[in-house]
Amino acid sequence: MTDIEDVVNYLVEHRAPNLPPGYLSEQLLALSWILDVESGKIFDIGRKWLESGDEFRVAVALGLNEAFMADSWEELVELAESVKEKVPSLAADVDVWLERSKRSYEKLKQNLARGDKSRDLIADN
Repeated sequence: MTDIEDVVNYLVEHRAPNLPPGYLSEQLLALSWILDVESGKIFDIGRKWLESGDEFRVAVALGLNEAFMADSWEELVELAESVKEKVPSLAADVDVWLERSKRSYEKLKQNLARGDKSRDLIADN
């Protein structure tokens, strides 16, 4: 049986030459909704890609905006700084990603303080 990570890596490695990263992000988000198993693993792969230093994979991961890519806002900011160091060409995209994520992390913090462990995204992405 093939692992979803193998499939996703295959898609990256055999993509059309001019495929925009955002298009692949959209397809991966769709897969996360239609898979009956391992759907959350797509976001785990995205997190790994953020730390990879591979410009295309990082750009794809920045488009996976339907998941918390870190356990807290502080952790996300640290991750963003690391991404910008590894792939400086995407620094502006990382800043947009952070800004887009901020409201969801603020809401998550409020929910956790109230004892609500829901990790559903709240922000308009």
